[in-house]
Order: sequence, then structure tokens, then C-alpha cells
Amino acid sequence: MSLTALRRWILPDELDLVAPDGIPPLVARVMAARGIETTDMADFIAARAVEDGPPMLDMDRALERLRRALAARERIVVYGDYDVDGIAGSAILVRAFRQLGVAVAAYIPNRYEEGYGLNEEALRKLAADGARVIVSVDCGVTAVREAALARSLGLDLIITDHHHPPAKLPDAFAIVNPRRPGDASLDKELAGAGVALMVARRLLGELGFALRRDELMQLVSLATVADVVPLRAANRALVRAGLETLNRAPIIGVRALVERAGLKLGHVNASDIGYVLGPRLNAAGRIADAEEALRLLLTEDVEEAKVLAENLEKKNSERQELTRQVVKGARERAEERPDAWATVVSDPTWPAGIVGLAASRLVEDYGRPAVVIAIDGDEGKGSCRSISAVHIAEALDECDDLLMKHGGHAMAAGFSVARVNIPAFTDRLDEVVRRRLGGVRPIPSLRVDAEIEPDALTSRLALELASLEPCGAGNPRPHLLLRNVKVYGIRQVGADSDHLRCKITVGRFTFDAMAFRRGEHVEAMTDAGFVDAVVTVGAGLRGFVELELRDFGPVGTADRMRLEAVVA
Repeated sequence: MSLTALRRWILPDELDLVAPDGIPPLVARVMAARGIETTDMADFIAARAVEDGPPMLDMDRALERLRRALAARERIVVYGDYDVDGIAGSAILVRAFRQLGVAVAAYIPNRYEEGYGLNEEALRKLAADGARVIVSVDCGVTAVREAALARSLGLDLIITDHHHPPAKLPDAFAIVNPRRPGDASLDKELAGAGVALMVARRLLGELGFALRRDELMQLVSLATVADVVPLRAANRALVRAGLETLNRAPIIGVRALVERAGLKLGHVNASDIGYVLGPRLNAAGRIADAEEALRLLLTEDVEEAKVLAENLEKKNSERQELTRQVVKGARERAEERPDAWATVVSDPTWPAGIVGLAASRLVEDYGRPAVVIAIDGDEGKGSCRSISAVHIAEALDECDDLLMKHGGHAMAAGFSVARVNIPAFTDRLDEVVRRRLGGVRPIPSLRVDAEIEPDALTSRLALELASLEPCGAGNPRPHLLLRNVKVYGIRQVGADSDHLRCKITVGRFTFDAMAFRRGEHVEAMTDAGFVDAVVTVGAGLRGFVELELRDFGPVGTADRMRLEAVVA
């Protein structure tokens, strides 16, 4: 295999930029490359919260109903999704009610037995058990039929959600969702737990919220990072504040999870949530039932927390093995349609809880939207991941007549489909994506924030770049271009030897570097000896610089990319 870059590098323009006082020049260049004005840079670094602005539509109506239920001692049930966003958001509301001296029930559906979101059987059971108010978290905005049933059962349904609203909204008592048409609130990119936090804050009042702030903020930070919503504006402020309190005074369940995962309190960052803590909390719902993850985030018992954290660790190991199997099979199926505009694959042996992870890998492989469907009997449950140019939830709207249920947001969505309709859905989605892309096939690309000189790569630089944290969706770790650097000590690592680890000499210094899912390039990189590389930089526990090779190619790759961009 020849050594070649996997993506098109979009190199930065030369900027005539004077960095604001107190902001290192490279940090200012990175922010400028991302469209942040110099007048806004200090606020971005400080992760200052934006103004509150108007409340979300139906917020006051929802609060009035909840207060009335509390006064009348009516039974309230929090009904959450089974991923980290829904689990943590549910824990936020349960803890808020605890602050008010009320114990409320929480219900998380089983992914395999009940599927995503509100379901009719659960609503009937909750109503029979005496519930009068149901508050959804991270689900419900597409539940038209279920909302009608809730009303007929005498349930007042308050939907809190952040997913793309359908043309026809459910007939619920209240729908609190910043994406609703006509909603004047400022924070449109909140996670489901972020919406739940806004409800909790208004319900508690400023004094009550202050008493619970630390625990609620760390829960919303877990959800916001794990749900891969943009870490800009309010989300950035929420995650920064949440990480601060998580590292300083974690709740009992989070402490147990951090310690069992081998992380060090005081140094947990957004990347650790995304790649270590989030997958463990998600593992419960992916493998079986998410109840254990919710119990972990609500427990006040240290020993129970340790047991639950250990159980999640085991489930995550099982999830990792299942993911390897499903990804392997999905890649084989994807090769059957190499010219597709959207990758759609399905199989009856794939668990529904794993298909979203496989879809993410297919997007990385092909640079186009991907759908992976787990078939169970006559029904398929699909998970979608997309690219920035295709709003996948809107694309599913155009396939509505072929689907039983669907919902999501721009970059990720899910649906149910009759097995017999999968071929028609595959053709329809392919056409929708082709049209939305204007008939121009997307080229996987990597936007470079800045080129740096070899001697600039120091531990001081890593600490300066850390001021851009929390990094993640919408604000990735800076991508830095290094030209003509020496690589050696190259070897394959990982369970399937699919990663690559090496030494990289940059100027006067040598660093350890990791390239994920590039293990097959060991021989080609060894033969080359020198490469152009796009890297991200982190600071380890002892201040050592850590590099991740995001892409690399033979020396001269950067010049070729620049020339191709000029010609295009």
C-alpha cells in the first residue's frame, strides 16, 4: 500500500492578524481561522455564557403545570432516552425534584424491547400506576401518536427535546424545544440534557439552582459532549463549568466511573468524556438496559456506585467486541455499492445498540452519509450519521412515507422501517442525498488551522492551546501542519492492530504519536521515513506533549494540496 493522505487538506490563508492582549498568537490564529472575530476572542477563551434571552416556547406553561402537580402531590414521571443525553438529562430533573423535597420516578425504555422514545405500552402502564404528568427528556418531539394516547389516558405530557421537529408537532400539554419554529430562545444547539437543565433551573429558582449547581453542571457536561453537539456558545460554557466541578467535586457515581475507567480526577477533559466516560454510560443501553447507568448518576451510596461502575466496565468491553464485528460486516456490505451517494447496509445479526457506532465508521471510510440497519423479524431499526453538507433528519423527512418512525438532528438520526421497504428506502435516500449535494460527490477533507515551525512544538504551546478547551464537535482540537518530519519506531497497536504508533522528530524534539485506524500504513510509512503531517497537540499528566496524527502523506503533500486548491 502506497503512502497517501486520506483526506483533502484545506490549508489556511495567510492572515494579517494582531492577537488581542493576553492571547498567544497561535491561539488567535486558530480562532480567526474558525471565524471568531478578534473582539470576541477573550469571551471565547473565558467560555462566558451568553445572555439568557427569551425563554423557550412553552417553558412557562410547562413550569406552571409542574408547580401545580407538586402542590397537589400528583405523580410525576421523568421519561428519558437510553443514551447518555437522555440518562444524564433525566438525572438532572430527578435531582432537581429532590431539591424540592419530592421523589419522582424515572423511566428509561429498553432499546430492544420498546425502541426509541415514547411508546404506547409504557404510557398505558405509567397511567395505570397513577402517573398524571410525564416529562420527556431528549425524546418526544416526533411522538404524534403517543401524545394523542397520553391525552386520552389523562396524562399531561410535557416534551423536552432538542431534535429536529417534524412538520406536524405532537398534541402535548407543552413542547419545550429550542428548534421549534418561532422559538425566540438564543441557544439552538443545546443537547437534550441542556434543555432539561434550563427547565430545572427555572423550576428551582436561582437560590435552589445554586444549591444543586455543581452536580447538575457535571451531568450536563457529560451529556453535551457525549451527544456530539457543537461546543460553541452556551454549550461551551456549560461544558467548561461542568468539567471544573466534575474534577473538583464529582458526584458519587461519576467519581466511581472515573476511577474505574483509570482516569485521574483533576485532569478529566472533554476528550475523556467523549472517548472514555460516555461510551461506558452508553454501553448499558447498547447491550441491554440503561437503568444501571441512570442508577449510577443518581446513587448516593459509594459501594453501590462501585458495583455499578464495574458492571458498566464489563458491558463496555462487550460493546467493543460487538462493535468490531458489526463494523467488519458493515464495511463488507458497503463495498457492494461503491458508487452510492449514501451508504445503506442492513443485517439481521447486528444488535440495534451498535449500528450507530458502525455508521460513524462508514462516514469516516467513505466521506458520505451512512445508515446501518439492524433487522429484527419484519422490522429494521436504523441509525444514521452524516456529513456537514447533508442535514440527515431533513433527508429522512423526504422518506417519511417509507418509514414507520424517524427523528434526529443534522448529523445523526434514527428510524424504524418495515423490512420490505428497505430497498425502496435505500434508493430514495440515495436520490435525496445526491440532490442535496447538487450532484457533486463530497471529498473527505480536513481543515488545517495553522502551520507551525518545528521548534514551536513545545509543552508551552500545548498549554497555550489548552485554553481552547473544551474541544469537540464544532470546536475540535486545533489541526496543525508539520512539514518534512522524521518518523520511526512505527508499529501496529490495538486489538485488531488497526492503529499506528510511532516516534516523530520535530525540530529538536521527539514525541510519541498515535494515528487511529491507520495500522495498515506501517510499512509504507517506514519506507518513507519522512512525512508531511496534520497533528493535534495535547498535554499529558506530567506536561509531556502528546501528538495525534490526524492525517499524513509523503513529503510534498502540503504543497500539492495548496496547488490543487489554487487550480480548483
